[in-house]
Amino acid sequence: MTGRYIRRLIKADCDVIADLEASLFATALDQPRLHALLKNPVFYGLVTVAPKDDTPNFANVALADKYRTRSHLTGYILATIIADEAEIISIAVDPDHQGRGIAGDLLLQFMTHCRTFDVAVITLEVAADNLPALGLYRQHGFAEFGLRKGYYRHGNQKTDAIMMKCRITEAFS
Repeated sequence: MTGRYIRRLIKADCDVIADLEASLFATALDQPRLHALLKNPVFYGLVTVAPKDDTPNFANVALADKYRTRSHLTGYILATIIADEAEIISIAVDPDHQGRGIAGDLLLQFMTHCRTFDVAVITLEVAADNLPALGLYRQHGFAEFGLRKGYYRHGNQKTDAIMMKCRITEAFS
């Protein structure tokens, strides 16, 4: 996609992020939690924004209306950075924009920011059945270091959470 850019997350993005979280994750972050994160000095968030002429045809009419009127947000990464450690809370791309490298761009931008501020390690959790995300993280230098059995719920099903980490110096070597 041409013209896409990445910027820091602002309060006005929280509506679209909350909607995407609710549509993508069982353990979604809602608006009050997103607003609280924004006030936290250790929080760091980035969003990707698409140009107006790249508005997709959404199957979800309500989400399409918010997308067109409030934001052209196509993806985001939410994280905390404390001293020399970072944790990715959530990373997601709108389903209508998946497969265009947005998640990889967000992850790389975040990792570059971490490197600039001497962060040594980034950690995250990912559902064991989320194969595209696992591939993305491995491609960017993340390795498994733990497992939380039955951590995520998808309806009546439980899915393990794979804990992963990346040492920044190794990712950029």
